Amino acid sequence: MGTTLVATTEATFARQILRADCPVLVCFGVRTCPARRALLPILTRIAVAFQGQLRVATVVLDDAPLLAEQYGIVASPTLGVFHHGERQGQVVGFIPEGLVQVLADEVCHGAVSGDTRWSPCEERFETAVIIPLLAQWGFTVERQVPCALPSHPTAQRGRIDLLVYDHPSRPPVTLIESKRQIRHAQDLQQAVRQAATYAHSLALASFVIAAPRGLWIYRYGDAGAVCERHVTSLALHQTPELPRHLLLQLRAGGAAS
Repeated sequence: MGTTLVATTEATFARQILRADCPVLVCFGVRTCPARRALLPILTRIAVAFQGQLRVATVVLDDAPLLAEQYGIVASPTLGVFHHGERQGQVVGFIPEGLVQVLADEVCHGAVSGDTRWSPCEERFETAVIIPLLAQWGFTVERQVPCALPSHPTAQRGRIDLLVYDHPSRPPVTLIESKRQIRHAQDLQQAVRQAATYAHSLALASFVIAAPRGLWIYRYGDAGAVCERHVTSLALHQTPELPRHLLLQLRAGGAAS
C-alpha cells in the first residue's frame, strides 16, 4: 500500500475504494475549495503515518457528479470512511490535523461504523486539538475543575472542562467548554448558558466554546455574554495566534478589534 494520496475517479472508485482490502478515508472536494486544499497536506501525512492500515484517497467532485449524487455529498470538503464496500461515517468541512489523526486511529480500530456524522468524544478532542493549541500559545490548563454554581453554591457543583492560565501566579485567562459537535443554534446557546455560569462564578471576562467546527469566543460582564468572534477550524489553522491575542485583550478590558 502506497504512502501517497490515491487520486480516485468515477471509473476507479469501485476498485480503489469499495473493493479495497483495508479501510479507506476519502476526501470529496471541489478543486478550488480552500478547505480542501488545506486538508491535502494533512491527509498526505496521515497516509504516511497509517501506512499498511489505512488507504487515503481523494475525489475531485468537479469530475465526479455521479459519486456526489450517489453519496449525497453537498459540501466541500467531506471526509468519508469506507470499508467492505460500505460508507461507515463522514465528516463535513475542515477539521484540524489532530482530529484527522483521531479519526484515522478510530477507523483502523473499527470504532467508526454506521453512515452517520463522526465526531470525537470531548476528552479526545481536547487532548488532540485544544491542549496542544493552548501549549502553542504558552498557556497552561487544568482539566475538569470543580466549580460551585451561584444558584446552589453548597449543594450543586459543576465541572469546567478547561481552565486556562498564562502564568501560575495570575488568575485564569479564560475557561473553555468543549463539545463534540455544535450543529444548531440551540446547541451553542445551551453551551453558552453553561459556560456563562462558570464565568460568573469565577469573575472571568471571557469564555470559549470549542468544537470541531472552531472556537466561539465570548466577552462576559455586566451585559451578559456577547460573542466577540467565531474562529472557524480553517481560520484557526491559517492564523492560530488570533484567539490568543483576543483572549488576552478581553482580560485586560479592551475591545475586540
